[in-house]
Amino acid sequence: MARLLFCFLLFTDAFSACSFSKSSPSGNTGNSAPNNNQPATAKSTTTPAATAPVQSDGLQPGQASGSYTAKGQKVELKYAYAGRAVRFGAESLVVLLTETPIPPDAVAEEIKSTPLLEGEKLRGLEYVIDENSMWVRFHPGQYQESTSNKLKDYKVESDVVRGFDDNDGSLTDGKYSRSVKFVATIGK
Repeated sequence: MARLLFCFLLFTDAFSACSFSKSSPSGNTGNSAPNNNQPATAKSTTTPAATAPVQSDGLQPGQASGSYTAKGQKVELKYAYAGRAVRFGAESLVVLLTETPIPPDAVAEEIKSTPLLEGEKLRGLEYVIDENSMWVRFHPGQYQESTSNKLKDYKVESDVVRGFDDNDGSLTDGKYSRSVKFVATIGK
């Protein structure tokens, strides 16, 4: 019985030592007086969070990550744009993911009718999302897919749309595949 009590006391003593050796946000380790030169919170005013909120997926509005392959050509995507436009006879949410930025004065027209993407002046993916389905077109290549599935992790909150999409290209023998994440502010 004494041996069991000794093991229990040794365990609780070790547990207490571990819990007190961890640093608190103020820099106090529990074994010394508080350091009054340290801020009470871990927030830093010099981080990107001070200018724009960082999203849980690491992307900020206007950013995309990932790539697509069209006819053996891999394209890295970095920019995300969104807006409302008429597609297929109905107003839908349009999301454009591009390799290079769309000039600011051309974004509204690009959302409306994609002249730069269709003219192959930009490379990217065009998504059209409505209540019942999702459609995606590859630029260049013009390959299109339509599905009743939505994007993964798809959310629209306070004029910001985010999502994740991947497709291994099995329907096209690997000619067209994609794996992308994005966060975009919906333009007015």
